[in-house]
Amino acid sequence: MAFPTGLEFVARHRGRVRCEPGWHLGRSWAQGLRDFDLWFVWEGRGRMVTSDGELRLRPGVCLWMRPGRHYEAVQDPAARLGVNYVHFGVQRAGRDLPLSAFEPPFEVLRSRQVEFVDAIMRRIVELVGDGAEATAANALLGGLLIELAREHAAALHQPTPGTEQRHRDLVLEVAGRIRESPAQAPAVAALARQAGYSVDHFSRVFQKVTGLRPQDYVINARIERARQLLAESDLTIGGVAENVGFQDIFYFSRQFRQKTGQTPTEFRRGLRVG
Repeated sequence: MAFPTGLEFVARHRGRVRCEPGWHLGRSWAQGLRDFDLWFVWEGRGRMVTSDGELRLRPGVCLWMRPGRHYEAVQDPAARLGVNYVHFGVQRAGRDLPLSAFEPPFEVLRSRQVEFVDAIMRRIVELVGDGAEATAANALLGGLLIELAREHAAALHQPTPGTEQRHRDLVLEVAGRIRESPAQAPAVAALARQAGYSVDHFSRVFQKVTGLRPQDYVINARIERARQLLAESDLTIGGVAENVGFQDIFYFSRQFRQKTGQTPTEFRRGLRVG
């Protein structure tokens, strides 16, 4: 199905949540849905029942929910769900289209682009103002929906083999845990042992799915968390290093500079200029 042109997607209520213990999505939620809702799982496990049956919720699962459909969900208490969501409407020439006038190109997608989709949705969530921020959020949302529709169309012609799907599910789950708690990420040998793979096989599968070796993925996740702590906290450079899993401050500074082009001190100073 070709994606319609000349449309604008208008972001409304949005958020990023880590579902509380005991959370579930009840039948009444779908009955109250009045707009489209893009729902993306970035962490955890669960199950959802839709009008078409049951599906497993794992990192990478993306739903384009729409009114009139059935949605109920529960999470695994041992692996609580992390979800991004954006409620939105559709406009043409600045005027709202009736929901019945637009048929989404997919309802469920297992995206291979977990980090990309998560990053774009996080930015949309952050852009909550009017004017330029609203324009940017809507543009990002429109681009993301087009890319997801393209990925869905491509997947229809290239179904994923069963074994490859299991590998992908496992790696995405591991990658989600690493991004959530990079300081606690086990060594590659431990990750492989937990997955039931040899170290070499686990590394090959991990790199095929994410594009990075496990050890590089861990370092990237730690540096990304360090950037957040440098921007949002008053921790010392040593405190940041320790909190993201680096025992050696000099090694941390070297890795940070390699990934960002700046030392941690330079990065923080640049944020606070003006």
